[in-house]
This record gives sequence, structure tokens and C-alpha cells, in this order.
Amino acid sequence: MKNLRRALVKGKRVLVRVDFNVFPVKPHEPRIEQVLPTIRYLLARGANVVLATHIETNDGRTPGIRPLVRYLKKKYLPSGDVVFLENLRKSPGEKRASMNFAKKLAVLGDIYVNEAFSVSHRAHASIVGVTKFLPSYTGPLFQKEVTALSEALKPKHPFLLIIGGAKFSTKIALLKSFLPKVDAVFIGGALANTFLLAHGIEVGQSVIEKDAVKDIKKYFAANKKIILPFDVYTSKKLAKSVFDTSEHEKIYDVGPKTVRHLSLLAQSARYVLWNGPLGFIEGGYDQSTRELLKNLAKLKKTKVIIGGGDTVEVLDEMRLHQHFYHVSTGGGAMLDFLADGSLPGIDAIKSAQKRMHKK
Repeated sequence: MKNLRRALVKGKRVLVRVDFNVFPVKPHEPRIEQVLPTIRYLLARGANVVLATHIETNDGRTPGIRPLVRYLKKKYLPSGDVVFLENLRKSPGEKRASMNFAKKLAVLGDIYVNEAFSVSHRAHASIVGVTKFLPSYTGPLFQKEVTALSEALKPKHPFLLIIGGAKFSTKIALLKSFLPKVDAVFIGGALANTFLLAHGIEVGQSVIEKDAVKDIKKYFAANKKIILPFDVYTSKKLAKSVFDTSEHEKIYDVGPKTVRHLSLLAQSARYVLWNGPLGFIEGGYDQSTRELLKNLAKLKKTKVIIGGGDTVEVLDEMRLHQHFYHVSTGGGAMLDFLADGSLPGIDAIKSAQKRMHKK
């Protein structure tokens, strides 16, 4: 794929798809800060920048763009010719990938740049549709994501994969794809509860996916590369062996012995890939995730790639980005890319550039 640096942008209107899906805006927003060099690059070369983003809360609300614009103008972009489009998801045509909506967006630019890797697993109008009407490029941040994550498709060994979070359905393709490539894979988060149950271990009232137990037994139960927690937190203060969990308890996080074991595995690995938190972050059970992040940040010879919204949010608070080889902006996009080697947004850019080349 040709990236933005191959485009002539002086005097052009450049429509940049970003992911500024932050609400409310915090004083420190790495998701925004990582894209600023792209915007400043365009402004410095005489482009007129048009920014397009979506904002959608966990309960499905689509706030207006004005608070974000005020924040950006005050803190990051006090000058420069930048136009902000209204929240894309206020239009039903965005998620429906309406060609009419894509045309309306395309009219606003002479060139399209995708700098929103984190939503490029969605075949939305602003990701896929616009590329049919404008010369299209990937931005530097997008290209950095593809380059770093592509290494995981042919990793150096020993290779440790860490998968957390809750939904088995979002992780099964990654597990199937990577099991032949990894030396070890650790399962954490609520996902681990379901794996433990599939192995006949009592998980009490813990969050599980009953529908996933059959598939886990079929595809993964006998695989010796898979490591499960052997101690867990059933409360913020109480850590115990998984075999001591009663039918009345809930598992909220992996325990300290498990974190120490993981840290030792990582020390001997050349490559570590981690997606998803180890515990129930929303409920305040982030102790093990933080401890493992601290331990991984100390590694000097191991390439560590981290992704997944909740995990990265904890990392943001700890301000440890610079200690890792790569911190992905994508959660679902990262998983889909690793499982399939591409994304709808990547395929759309490639197709657009083939059309440009033929002309």
C-alpha cells in the first residue's frame, strides 16, 4: 500500500478518517496524540485538512462533535486550516456503508487518508465507501500498525501469546490461527473461566460463556501449549488456587503466582503478543493486569506488542507506552488482522490504489 508520503497534498483538501472516539475527553488522550503528527504533516505541506471521526458511547449514544473540537482547538490545534465533520455515526448511512453517504463524504475532499486502523475491521462508509471515489492512502500511524502486527504472523521464537477479555467468539479465530505458531498461549480474563469450566474445574458464580464450552473441549482442551490460571482473586484481597474456588464464589482476576509465572515465561521469550485484560477491569480488578504490564515494561530483549481497549486504557494511565515495541490502537481490528492478515479498510485502500495505477 502507498502511504500518505507518496501523495501530493499542497492546496488539496485531504479527508482524514481518524478514530477520536473519546467521550468525555480526558486531559491525556494517546488515541488523539498519536495522530497529531499526521495532521501537522499535512498542514505543514499546505493541505486543507478535513477530519472525520465517530463517537459512540457504550450505551449506544452518539454525542455531538463540539466538545471534542473545543478540546482539540484549545490543546492541540490552535492554528491551521482544519475542518471537523459532525460525528459520523449520527448518520445511519455510516454503519450501513451507504454509497450515497460515502459520496457526500468524498465531495468534501480531493484525497482520502485512512488513519483509523482501530475501526478498519468495519466495512463502514467512511472506511470502505469513500475509497471508491477518491485517491486513497494509509497514514503513517496506520502503516506502523500493519508493519508491527505483520511481524506476529511470522514471529521469532520463543513466542508467547496472552489472550484476555471475555468473549470467546472474538478470540476463537485468533486461537485457531496462532496455536501452530506459538510456543505458549495464556488464557486470562473471563475467557479463562470458561476454559477452566471446560476442564472440569469449579468456577462458582463466575462469568462464563456456556455456549463456548463445547468448542473449547473440541478444539483446545487437549492442547498442551495452552496455559490457564492456577491461582485467582475471588475478591480484591483474597487470592486462592483455582481448585479451591467454591460454588458460591466469583473469579474476578488471575492471581499473583500466575502473574509471576507469566512474567518468567515472557523473560525467556523473544516475542510477546497480548490482547485483552487479565481481570474484571470495569469492577476495579486491574491489579494483575497492572503488575504484568510493569514486569513486561522492564524487558529489554523481548519485543512486546499490546492491544485491546481495556488493556491499553490501563497502560495509558500508567504512562508506559514508550517501554513497549508496539502498542496497538486496535482491539477488534488487531484481532481480525492477526486472524486474517488483512481488514476491510486495508482491502479497500489496495483496491483504490490499483484503480489509480490503471489510470
